[in-house]
Amino acid sequence: MIGILSMLILIILLVCIFSAVFGIEYMIDKSLADPDVLVHVTIRGDDVVVTICDGCRIDELLMLSVQIEGVELPNSVSTMNTPVADKGEVVFKGACAGVTGERDIAVRGIFSDGKTEILKLYTVKFTET
Repeated sequence: MIGILSMLILIILLVCIFSAVFGIEYMIDKSLADPDVLVHVTIRGDDVVVTICDGCRIDELLMLSVQIEGVELPNSVSTMNTPVADKGEVVFKGACAGVTGERDIAVRGIFSDGKTEILKLYTVKFTET
């Protein structure tokens, strides 16, 4: 009875160690992998400017979408096509007009396979002008 119990504990311990090693390896591989698309977000006046820098799926990126926490943007402002050369700036004109306080800005990429992915989540503190 004691032999079976100690064997069961040993098997459970080995499974836990095996799972931990592969889990850590997976997390390290994911954190060191190239991002799908690397973007940089800036605010210029009332505009949100998204600069597309690099990434392994940059050639599959069709459109960018911007969402500002607590702000309802019309589709004509919130969604834009990407530059033909893949890299470059996408300007969301008037997206921040009248926005005050601290807000989260999410930049989503829409890819050629139909998938949508958050590329950047950015917190900005807007001031009244």
